[in-house]
Amino acid sequence: MPTPRKPSSIKEIFGLCVRLERVRQGMSQEQLGQLIGRDQAYVSQVESAKRTATLESVGRIAEALRVRPADLLDENLGRPSP
Repeated sequence: MPTPRKPSSIKEIFGLCVRLERVRQGMSQEQLGQLIGRDQAYVSQVESAKRTATLESVGRIAEALRVRPADLLDENLGRPSP
């Protein structure tokens, strides 16, 4: 299995962190979308770094996932500590 590529932009880091946390919590993209007042397509686009989330959206996503906004910008999320 190939090693996943490290995210190279803040949009990719944010999208990966949102996806990892959402999946960790057993939540679908549709469920997250409902919690933030957006549709599943929006969540998919944010997670795949095809769309940039506004600061307001970052806050709503963090609140829906019950994490701090900064947690969704941690490029080491999901990686073991050295």
